[in-house]
Amino acid sequence: MTKDELRELLEDELLWRFEEINFFKKQLTNLEEENDQKKYRKSMVLILYSHLEGFIKSALTNYAQYLNGLGKRREEFDFTLIATSMNKEFKAYENKNSKSSLFNNKKIPADDAIHGLYRRVNLLESSSNLLSQPLVIEDGAVDTESNLWYVVLQKNLYRLGLPADMFAEYRSDIDNLVNRRNNIAHGSKTDGVTDQEYERWENSTKNVMENIVRKIYFYANNEKYLRMENEC
Repeated sequence: MTKDELRELLEDELLWRFEEINFFKKQLTNLEEENDQKKYRKSMVLILYSHLEGFIKSALTNYAQYLNGLGKRREEFDFTLIATSMNKEFKAYENKNSKSSLFNNKKIPADDAIHGLYRRVNLLESSSNLLSQPLVIEDGAVDTESNLWYVVLQKNLYRLGLPADMFAEYRSDIDNLVNRRNNIAHGSKTDGVTDQEYERWENSTKNVMENIVRKIYFYANNEKYLRMENEC
């Protein structure tokens, strides 16, 4: 996949999602009573949130696949991307059940420090080979946790080397949308949604979706995913 194909893929998905949001919104004109409109907007909140979470997950997954397709060595990438791609290796290092056979004797008292050193040695011994391998980010790296709170969005951006605070101005809108969606879905919020509330959430949602496309393409086009010379 080229960077332009990546952008086209993201923009095509953005288009159909926006068209669907706008389609359901137009149906409000068929409801004359304000109370009926408020009730309808409750369903619109569910639709709006599903498109936000779905698009964020899809966009970041496609970006990860684009990075995988470059075929570049891990050592060429930003340190965060290297760490994300080595999730399996770091989990093995953090596994405290992995112990040296030299000191794994029931007659010898447990010594976490020496086993920790053993794991560090293994990691260092394999580091050169690991860094020379192509970068591959696992599918599970993108995880919206079924509740795309602002902090969850931040975590996903960070894992892929994107600015974690790029949507700081939308923090309250994102969290309020998630909160209202959960209240509606769980039946704990029976009030309808006002026009002002919905318009704010829709505008913020669309801005987030549009801006993540721009940022991903900017990073792809300018190779911002690569390690800067002064980081070597």
